[in-house]
Amino acid sequence: MIYKMVKLFLSSLTFIIKVVYGRSLFLFKGYKYLFLSCFLIPSLAFPFEFPPERTKREADKELGWMFAPLPGCVEGVGCAVPIAGLISNFYKSTDLVILKTLAKGDIEATVVQLQKFPIIDEKLFLKVLYYDWDISLLNYDRGIHSGKKDYYQTFENVNSSTINLQSQFYNQHLEIQIGYSSGGSEASKIFDAEENQFTNIQSPLRNWVDNTIGTQIDLTDNHLEPREGIRFELLHNATDYELSELSDYDVNSLNFTTYIPFLGSDTLLINAFQSRSYISEQGLTDENALREKFALGCDLEKEAEACREAENRRVNYWQARNRFGKASALGGINRMRAYSLGRYYAGNSSNYSLEYRLNFSEKQTPINWIIMGGVRTVLQAAFFYEVGSVSDDISELHQNMRTSFGVGFRAIISGLIYRFDLAKGDDGIAPTLFINYPLSLGTLGS
Repeated sequence: MIYKMVKLFLSSLTFIIKVVYGRSLFLFKGYKYLFLSCFLIPSLAFPFEFPPERTKREADKELGWMFAPLPGCVEGVGCAVPIAGLISNFYKSTDLVILKTLAKGDIEATVVQLQKFPIIDEKLFLKVLYYDWDISLLNYDRGIHSGKKDYYQTFENVNSSTINLQSQFYNQHLEIQIGYSSGGSEASKIFDAEENQFTNIQSPLRNWVDNTIGTQIDLTDNHLEPREGIRFELLHNATDYELSELSDYDVNSLNFTTYIPFLGSDTLLINAFQSRSYISEQGLTDENALREKFALGCDLEKEAEACREAENRRVNYWQARNRFGKASALGGINRMRAYSLGRYYAGNSSNYSLEYRLNFSEKQTPINWIIMGGVRTVLQAAFFYEVGSVSDDISELHQNMRTSFGVGFRAIISGLIYRFDLAKGDDGIAPTLFINYPLSLGTLGS
């Protein structure tokens, strides 16, 4: 498996060369120029010193913490109030995240993450993640043309265990990581967009194994909060569903970001992202065979017609996924922030972003509140604009683009980036509250 991953990972370098030199249909002419501009801009923006001199802030290594309730509800299921706790730099560079619902109820969640635990100081780090939670997922119709109500919703218990090894060299300019995770899910309820509920679910169980390998070349002035330079990331992911009816597939993703200093301490960010999936082992693609596997027992439901529509959506979802795989989706906390998690997906995806980061305070300020503590180093406002598209046919990838734009506020406290973004798109306005900057690729650079 490792040999296969390395081989496929290296083959993706050929794909990059094809993109850059024009022998791929992956980018249409206008967007190819935009992609290439990310490579050319550094030579114009940094004529005096490139790569820029590396900087570090000692305050980013200070102990920090945050504790807060995270209430949430799922229509037709119930509500819960999990408590989230986060401690940064509690042992050298190690961060600890814990989330737990304290009272047993309709919705439960347990998350434990240990990140950047040093095995070999400043060279090799360990990340361990375990979660077991009840989650509601919106499964939209495939492609860029799906409407706001074109989905079926699943309520399922999802559990996963992940281990990740991260090596950094040359003052964090080069990073290599490998990861392994396994997990499973069990769907207990399915809803349609009108909140009709269906419980006669065929094939509610899924299990999977993910293997990842990735690299990052970071030629910026600061690993945590870059303001000048370029950053290139490449990630290969192989998913094995361990079920003959579901296709296994691989995903190659690349991410390129240019950071341009602006008006003193501000930064203009230009980001280009591409992702492609490949079927590695074919699952079922016959509609009748899939319907036997993913039926909802609609003859037993009161709202039979609504049930059949949801069933058709479920069958179509897995039929197309078995044929084309699924590249990195657009929507959620990282890209196309105006849309819900995984809103747009297909066999290929692309995203281009501009973000202006305005640093209006850089005074180091100790914080010792009950729910939050550490050393604040930066307060930042952000203004961003994103365009993205997905398609199973790579030649049509950029024919229809969705947009997302908005504003954000960030605070860097003891090496953690607390982020709030508010974005607007075709589906309306969506908030994001998260840790870390957007536009990253997996856990690379974190």
